[in-house]
Amino acid sequence: MNTIELYKKLPKKNCGKCRQKTCMPFALSVIKGDAELSECPCLTEKEIEALKGVIKKSDWREELILSLKEEAKNMNFKDIADDIGAELKKDNSIAIKCMGRDFIISPDGEITTHGHMTPWIKILLLHYIRTAGKGKLSGKWVSYSELRGGMVKASLFLRDCEEPLKELLERDFAQTEKIFIRLGAERREGFPTENAWHLYLLPRLPVMILYWPPEDEFESKAKVIFDSTADKFLDAESIIFLVEGLVKNIEANLFLDKK
Repeated sequence: MNTIELYKKLPKKNCGKCRQKTCMPFALSVIKGDAELSECPCLTEKEIEALKGVIKKSDWREELILSLKEEAKNMNFKDIADDIGAELKKDNSIAIKCMGRDFIISPDGEITTHGHMTPWIKILLLHYIRTAGKGKLSGKWVSYSELRGGMVKASLFLRDCEEPLKELLERDFAQTEKIFIRLGAERREGFPTENAWHLYLLPRLPVMILYWPPEDEFESKAKVIFDSTADKFLDAESIIFLVEGLVKNIEANLFLDKK
């Protein structure tokens, strides 16, 4: 079943009660593995079970995951665990914390955790261990455009990461901050705005999230800055992928909190 076929099976009410707000984007998200059928409030349990049996989730990400798993099989986790901030287990698997959640990656590249896991998080974690970065955090904060390769993709980072984050904070500042804290964020002082949160997205990839609320003729603004060593642990494109995931995580939590 492809996206169009699934869409035809949905209630097509465009009720706005799921994260995607309308049925066609919801169908696409389900096929891609970014959403579950149970997130649709208009589907009965019987309808969900029937659809699960015929949905075929297939896209480029699954092929990429298989490729990254093969690379993981050739890596010695013992050699990289300390450098990437992972914990080596007795069975030679490694434990990594990502956005407040614990993940276990086995030597054959399989990833396990409690709760739902999307293809996005699998790709991200496998990329992180594949890069096998080294070095101590510098404590120096820089913008995305200052990272290696960041200048070329700076407009994409603004569009896909900082602008959506700003919109979430504008929409519901108090609840969004609660989710930041739930993910492990802490407020910090000494930045150009009093709204500054320090958050580890991955063990060696901390970020500072800065937010300026609207004031007089000035619009609101959100900015994400990084430790200057960030590009040693993920490339510029994967860093966009990482922060996009943070935004989706917050959106999902906001949706669940309101149910």
